[in-house]
Amino acid sequence: MKTQKIILLTTLALLLPSPSWATAIFTLGNNPQPGEENVLLSNGTTGNTVQGTTNMSGFAVNFISTQTITEPSSGQARIEATNNGSQVGLTNVNFSLANGGTFTDAIFSMSIGGTVGASGGTATITAVTNDGTFTFMQAIGNGSNFLTITTSGGETINSVGISYANGLTDLEQVRISGAAARATVPETGATVSLLGLGLAGLGIFRRKLAGI
Repeated sequence: MKTQKIILLTTLALLLPSPSWATAIFTLGNNPQPGEENVLLSNGTTGNTVQGTTNMSGFAVNFISTQTITEPSSGQARIEATNNGSQVGLTNVNFSLANGGTFTDAIFSMSIGGTVGASGGTATITAVTNDGTFTFMQAIGNGSNFLTITTSGGETINSVGISYANGLTDLEQVRISGAAARATVPETGATVSLLGLGLAGLGIFRRKLAGI
């Protein structure tokens, strides 16, 4: 009886997920991390999806919006929104690795300047990670509005979304670190075997309790 209990408890411990303290951390300002890469943007592409490239690892980064967005072909690397060829406030944009991969931090500036875009509102920044979604609210003022998103406890970021109803002038100086391609792990059947063992042990345990 004692041996059967040990087998059952050991099997269940293997099957149940371990406690995790992984999280996404939002920090105001420009706080570079080890291995930081610039996302290069300046090819003049326009559409609902445009693409940049990390300057060291060469990963493609997709920027997606319900608006028409563009990468101006000259000047500082940035994402702008347009309507009928004229720049308008950027109200929403999401970025992620084009290969479905992940990264461990992101830094960007939600800029307000010139005649396009309006300060005084609050942006909602959403980080979708490997084990959940984290949201942060940031007040937007004139000039650069930098935000740094880092991770801990093995957390990885799938995508970052920015929503700002007043409209940003542009999204600038996007950087990421820890970029990695999507991992593919073949099913070996080990999990199914462990589950079968656990159920068998549970059946034996219940029969013993019932006096069978």
